[in-house]
Amino acid sequence: MIKKVLLTINFLILFLYIFSQAPGHVPYGKPEPVDFDLFNIILLIVLPVLLIIIYIFQRKKNRRNKK
Repeated sequence: MIKKVLLTINFLILFLYIFSQAPGHVPYGKPEPVDFDLFNIILLIVLPVLLIIIYIFQRKKNRRNKK
């Protein structure tokens, strides 16, 4: 029973702490879509795909070396 009460109090304090961090007076405006010029295509599409491919090959290489 004590654990449940302490857990509830902990979540309540955490919720109040997180809620107090959100600024209410900041005007947010509309988000604009990303322009797909060469730099953004390389940065947002090509680099993540390359990182995933390099990660997959590195994992395969590490698994072969362990055997």
